[in-house]
Amino acid sequence: MSEQKIPKPAKKPTKQSRADANATIALKLKSYYDEIVEEGTPDHFLDMLEKLDAAERAAKSKIGDN
Repeated sequence: MSEQKIPKPAKKPTKQSRADANATIALKLKSYYDEIVEEGTPDHFLDMLEKLDAAERAAKSKIGDN
């Protein structure tokens, strides 16, 4: 039988390594956010919002007519 090696416990992160990790995560999140903002709003979503606005205006005008 072969001997199983027991993995060594991970070293406790230092304040600097945690700060570096947090900075890396923050940069990646910012980059992801910027990409999404640059994509803009899809046309089908804008059309759906326009239809919703029209339906709300129609409902309000019916309430005002009563």
